Amino acid sequence: MVELKRISKSYGGARALEDVSLSVEFGKIHALLGENGAGKSTLMKILSGAVQKDAGAIYINGVKRDIDSPKKAREEGIGIIYQEFSLVPELTASENIFLNRPGKSSWINWNRLHQEAAELIKSLGFSLDVRKKVTKLSVAEQQIVEIAKALTNDIKLIILDEPSDVLGPHEVTILYKVLEQLKKKNIAIIYISHHLHEILQISDSITVLRDG
Repeated sequence: MVELKRISKSYGGARALEDVSLSVEFGKIHALLGENGAGKSTLMKILSGAVQKDAGAIYINGVKRDIDSPKKAREEGIGIIYQEFSLVPELTASENIFLNRPGKSSWINWNRLHQEAAELIKSLGFSLDVRKKVTKLSVAEQQIVEIAKALTNDIKLIILDEPSDVLGPHEVTILYKVLEQLKKKNIAIIYISHHLHEILQISDSITVLRDG
């Protein structure tokens, strides 16, 4: 379980979060719901190490963790996928998926790289041409690549920030199938959305934020 306890954050005199607590179970989808400005993004940026909290604590499996950078969050198995993807358009899907994996030499076995990328995509219940440049992929396929990229770390929890906003109805169906595969891998999912109908459809639990 990942727990945020009594998290607070202010920007100058503006209180973004006040005494917020949230618990997320592994293998479950926990929806985070709220209007713009409610504090959803700030809370998730704290969990993913992009923003530092003023007060409170983060626990993973009951152990307090200091997550003071995105690198530290990745080391703790926490990944976040924003609405604007962090992919390099002119690189292939395979190259993007393993972009952050340190190499032991300057020599790359491209066939193995493509094979590993394809297997990772397949483990999500999906298939695509991993040799294609990202710029040639659909938005849904790019989102799959982002999720696969996150899985190259020993991921425990993945945060999806309004993932359906950039997708059409068919692509949303694909996303839901991928979420089910993530649950089967016992990965915790925080799903940020303002679409109540999809929250009720896919989530196991819901937290509503209002004015921090």
